[in-house]
Amino acid sequence: MAAGIPRRFLPHTADVGDPQRRRSVLLTGIAIGIGIVGFLDESILHQLLQWHTFYWGTDQHGRILSDGLFHVFSTLVLLWGVYRLWQTPRDWMRGSGQELVAAILIGGGGFNVLDGIVDHLLLHVHLVNERVCSVVDADNSIGSCPQDIPFEVVFTGIGLALLMGGIVWWRQRQASGEAGPTATAAA
Repeated sequence: MAAGIPRRFLPHTADVGDPQRRRSVLLTGIAIGIGIVGFLDESILHQLLQWHTFYWGTDQHGRILSDGLFHVFSTLVLLWGVYRLWQTPRDWMRGSGQELVAAILIGGGGFNVLDGIVDHLLLHVHLVNERVCSVVDADNSIGSCPQDIPFEVVFTGIGLALLMGGIVWWRQRQASGEAGPTATAAA
């Protein structure tokens, strides 16, 4: 509160060190990244290549239903991220484009790594390419379908590369002090 005026009525003039602005950009980017990677996963691996469905251990109706629910989830997360971006004060986003892209990489990469480790390796919900398994309708895991291991390595490796690249980029932007409206005003 400045001079008796609540903060919500003051103009949003945040500097690089403003943790609220950084969290907002990070959360917005993560949501957009999850939505984009979820959309690409659903579109490419589920529908175009038909390598797997979200939940393989059911009948055809259940598989299509699980894919539909996954698609709705990823679309809603993407729309929420875009809505957050639209609602973010413009002066918070000025000069934050690189931070936003770094956060998108963090969200997308983190989603891929989580999917690869939890859904594929731990829960055996599905594998990256169930079509390479000798019995497609079985409770597939990399133990019962070692042919999928190269696909798992590439899938999770791409996720790790996106995640680590996003984290490094985010930290560099925060450490350099170049992000945010202060840097834009100084330019």
